[in-house]
Amino acid sequence: MLINKSYIFSRIELLVKEKQDSLLSTKTEDDKLYKIKLRFPNWFRNIIFHPLNPAYSVLVQYKASKRKKKNQINIRLLHPFAIDFMQYCYTHDVEFDTDLYYPKEDEPRIISFIDNRLKSLIAGFNQIELSQSQMNMYIKRQELLNKTKKIPEGYHLTLDGNNYYLPDNTFEEHTYIHEYGLVHLPEYVKDYIKGKDFLDVGAYLGDTSILLLRKYNPTHIYAYEPVEENADNVRNTIRLNNTDKISVIQKGLGEKEAMLDIYIDPDKLSASSINNSISDPNAQKKQIHITTIDNECKDRKIGLIKMDIEGAEYSAIKGGLETIIRDKPVLLISAYHTGKDFFEIPPMLKAAVSSYQFRLIDLEEISPITEKIIVAYPSLDK
Repeated sequence: MLINKSYIFSRIELLVKEKQDSLLSTKTEDDKLYKIKLRFPNWFRNIIFHPLNPAYSVLVQYKASKRKKKNQINIRLLHPFAIDFMQYCYTHDVEFDTDLYYPKEDEPRIISFIDNRLKSLIAGFNQIELSQSQMNMYIKRQELLNKTKKIPEGYHLTLDGNNYYLPDNTFEEHTYIHEYGLVHLPEYVKDYIKGKDFLDVGAYLGDTSILLLRKYNPTHIYAYEPVEENADNVRNTIRLNNTDKISVIQKGLGEKEAMLDIYIDPDKLSASSINNSISDPNAQKKQIHITTIDNECKDRKIGLIKMDIEGAEYSAIKGGLETIIRDKPVLLISAYHTGKDFFEIPPMLKAAVSSYQFRLIDLEEISPITEKIIVAYPSLDK
């Protein structure tokens, strides 16, 4: 499947027609907005009430929110990640052949990834219908919640015979159901990473570090978290789980050594980002120390890198290519923040390690926009 500007425009046209047809089928004469529309000539209606008109988009999204059904989920209007994705498509000569990287079975997921971003920019898609798979995931998430117990210092979960302790109730789907994508990979991949060092880049609370430690037997995990409040939470998680096999590194990772501004939302510390274009407008600016994977890993044998750093993934990978070429680690890389990450990370990795195979995996099925990752792992027969 070739993704280029023609493909993007064709998807927009399809989605706009889908929404227009839907609106036509539900119109009634007592619809106040419909009566107002009829007062204007056709050419005027086609401009003012077009789904890509921002003012009309806001109105339709508001009206749709009042009619939300039980089995629907929200798509945030003008999501920053969707805006970034569309800007990238408009400003770059995109020619991305998915067949060069992903198996055919991932094609519906790739289409959904793109369509949900476009829906965020088109009027009337404030809610979308839940699929059967998504409804099943709601059940699994509830089962996970029911297993979680409050303890004096936080929360406890017993899962598959392992005990996990976190300072907050953040036993999320992406880690404690999907195991950050690893459950979807061949068995040999899980054996391949055992007994090697792992990097948890963007560790947040250390929830993924603890899962990886208990289930995948690394030699050591290095948890990179440049935000002081988050780093303190990771240390607390390490203490609660009584382990000396996780080290907190209070630095960011990028293409080169530097001091950079980071934008921190006190109400959502997990969304701290050096990319101001996708940060909350009320975020606080601080400076952090950025280093590189290559500088950090000269004396380590890296088996796995998990990375969720709010749009800085491309730079961090570029600063780690020597390590990636040398060790060929399994990579679990967030792909949902920017268009650049989605389109440019797979070619960069394939050029570095020709034996890499790729998957696009949805770590949060009920979220239309977030928690989608690129997985790269080496084929053992190459």
